[in-house]
Amino acid sequence: MTKRLDTVSTFLAIAERLFQSTQLPEGGRAVAARVFEKLRTPSDDGTRHADRYPACAWLDAALAPHLGDETDIGAAARALKALEPSLGWSRRTSGENGSENYIEGHVHGQICGPGGAESRYDALLGFSVMAPEVRYPDHSHPPEEAYVLLSPGEFRQRDGDWFNPGLGGGIHNLPGSRHAMRSGREPFIAIWCLLP
Repeated sequence: MTKRLDTVSTFLAIAERLFQSTQLPEGGRAVAARVFEKLRTPSDDGTRHADRYPACAWLDAALAPHLGDETDIGAAARALKALEPSLGWSRRTSGENGSENYIEGHVHGQICGPGGAESRYDALLGFSVMAPEVRYPDHSHPPEEAYVLLSPGEFRQRDGDWFNPGLGGGIHNLPGSRHAMRSGREPFIAIWCLLP
């Protein structure tokens, strides 16, 4: 049996609570419940995507406002800080309607998923960080997913209006549903989960 890092176990417990908050749409809570059920069993193939990208430098600034909070968001911020040395990193380099700075201005931290702190392929849990004033491209994918915001930021689904679900709030994206996110004057961080 694979031994799970203590830092991963700590973050999973906090993230599961955040994804079951009534601040999330019911569909987001449902997909998250399926993800966390899979994640109860550790699995790791040992692959690590250790390359760092320029936007990794924004992680500390995105987490800093919450490190002292005695809330689940504060606990998540501290757990992500502890996980940083073990994370896998990736970024998107294509898509429609992204701001000119989005490639250098964003990064995805993989906690559970290919190349992450726990590299696996059956359930994905990670987070996105964006520098201030970055618009992530419109995109879609077959798996449904849920997000929880740990900072100010906005989402757009299909061709709807931009909206801010608030700290600890989130969204649910149906399979194949077009969506995007953007930061304002502060760095953005949101955790996400999906089943591939």
